[in-house]
Amino acid sequence: MPAHTNVMPLPEGAPATLREAFAHIGTVTAPTVLDIKIMALTEAAATTLYYKTAETAENPEVRALLERNGREEFLHAQRAALAVKAVSGEDFFPPLAEDNPYLQDGAGPIAPITKEALTGLAQGEFGGDALYQKWAENVGNEEAARLFLLNGKEETDHGNRLLQAAALLD
Repeated sequence: MPAHTNVMPLPEGAPATLREAFAHIGTVTAPTVLDIKIMALTEAAATTLYYKTAETAENPEVRALLERNGREEFLHAQRAALAVKAVSGEDFFPPLAEDNPYLQDGAGPIAPITKEALTGLAQGEFGGDALYQKWAENVGNEEAARLFLLNGKEETDHGNRLLQAAALLD
């Protein structure tokens, strides 16, 4: 099978790996256009991470909750791309999994489906809400702030769904 050739290049100055990108985003309080692009790429990658995790779920209710979070992660990527446009005027489009530079080495790490792991992921999603709120406060663009606040609210929804999924494992 030929190698996929439409992989989006990483934006100049972006972290090289998904793990580094997640770590970078967690340190940003006043996002630049580059930071918002990195967020779009990581949110798009999170779609795949959720779907791959859902594939391992034995409980169909847990699978459905994870898949719903995955669908919304791509919506977050799309909103981040719209924020790039609002802040800079530049068109930026979040890539599908096969074109995402952060997924070229596979879609790992995939979280195990345990009560503890899902609870830990939930805390990360709640932290995402706080991060988006901070970005909204500091981005200096009303439309980008509005988009970030929408994403943040849904990060809390994701955390709550993960807690719901964890409770189903009792």
